[in-house]
Amino acid sequence: MMDFKMFEARLQQWQHLHFTAIELNQRDGKFEIYATAAEHQTLSQLFICRASDETHAQEQIKQFRSWLHKLNLGRTKRKLQQFNRTATVNFHATKSVALK
Repeated sequence: MMDFKMFEARLQQWQHLHFTAIELNQRDGKFEIYATAAEHQTLSQLFICRASDETHAQEQIKQFRSWLHKLNLGRTKRKLQQFNRTATVNFHATKSVALK
């Protein structure tokens, strides 16, 4: 059974991808769950796990979507903080040059 830390570690192995969805694929009677990312007109799928049946798959998908949302909120927050720090540094550097 996958927990949040395992899920987070799996997605963070591919930091250059921004995963936005959790999808179910059925192949040969087996249920496979993937995280998907659309980057530069390319759809990427990262295998997460297999489920024993559709009911179990739907339960896992619900949990994974919740975790993905949590991870993406954190990612957005970190990017915003980084942008704000950069903007503040640039503002102070520009202000310092203008005063000279």
